[in-house]
Amino acid sequence: MPKGNPAVGILREHVIIGYFISEFGQDQVDVPERGNERGYDLTLCGHELSIKTRTKDGAFKVLWTVDTESVSREKGFRPEHDIFLINIFWMECKPSVFYIPLSVQQEVFDDIGYEDYISVRTGTNHRGIEVKGSTVKLLKAHSDTMNVSVDWTPKDREYPPPWEEWEGYWANL
Repeated sequence: MPKGNPAVGILREHVIIGYFISEFGQDQVDVPERGNERGYDLTLCGHELSIKTRTKDGAFKVLWTVDTESVSREKGFRPEHDIFLINIFWMECKPSVFYIPLSVQQEVFDDIGYEDYISVRTGTNHRGIEVKGSTVKLLKAHSDTMNVSVDWTPKDREYPPPWEEWEGYWANL
């Protein structure tokens, strides 16, 4: 698979938000205005939910910061929202979609502590706070975490280039 850019996470969020709207109805899904102060992506059935996607297993970012200095102000981090984690494993079928309740995150956080739960990354392209890969394994293995297996083998289907829709839009202005 080709390497992507970090903005692909926003596109992945849109796919998941569309799924939630189709399953639960527009009245059960509230997508707040974008802002720097919130750590969740939507409210689903009254619960704040953070959507995390990544290719393969490992750590994931829970907070992006605008500069290295901002990371130092986040020492008081604690989990605050349920997490919907999607791991993409191209050409495999395995557990890939995880619902990690806030209670699970808080329990693991309390058991292992801040230093073992979080990795604070600084420098170019690393600004922010990550849940460590070892912590993600604990969260996924918890008995209250729910998961679904997904077959990530692409089907024989022709897909149009993703920019085609926008090409037509700009041509018709």
